[in-house]
Amino acid sequence: MAAGRGIRSRRGRRKINKAFELQLTSMMDVLVIIVVFLLKSYNISTHNFSNASGLQLPISGSQDNPTDSVQVIVTPESLTLDNERILDFQQLALNAGSKEATYAFKSTDLSDGGRLIVPLHDALIKAKEKTELLLAKSKARVDGKPIPFEGILAVQADKRIKYDTIRKIMFSAGAAGYKMVRFLAMKKET
Repeated sequence: MAAGRGIRSRRGRRKINKAFELQLTSMMDVLVIIVVFLLKSYNISTHNFSNASGLQLPISGSQDNPTDSVQVIVTPESLTLDNERILDFQQLALNAGSKEATYAFKSTDLSDGGRLIVPLHDALIKAKEKTELLLAKSKARVDGKPIPFEGILAVQADKRIKYDTIRKIMFSAGAAGYKMVRFLAMKKET
């Protein structure tokens, strides 16, 4: 008799389940899972690179995204490190007032035979020390040691800037311990 009751109770449950309705709670769970998946898979650049007014960047076809790093902006008027103006160029008297004015370094801003930009070098050293201090205090570790300083410098240089100026910036960055210099450009429209 016990076996007969078991079969009857199963048949009774089947009849109850035929009137099954979709529950709103289950649909909300599915919707939340889909939203979380889409948010996790959505790729957005977290790099915050500012752009100076009047800066004319060269155009590049590269699809690489820049990594987060210390940023130098070079315009014909000034040199800026992480949104802090480091030095102003001296305007040459030959083209004073024209749109194609030529700018140069002040003699007090250069050293090491005119290859090292002193204010930039000093500011890069301070930025490196600050980054190393933050990395040492960070809980993120590699083999029990703090994450090492990567030494990446991002340069936004106006396309009118001369190569000699770029070379001095790269020399100053190397002297300050920055191993890699990346140049930022505008993405080519396709």
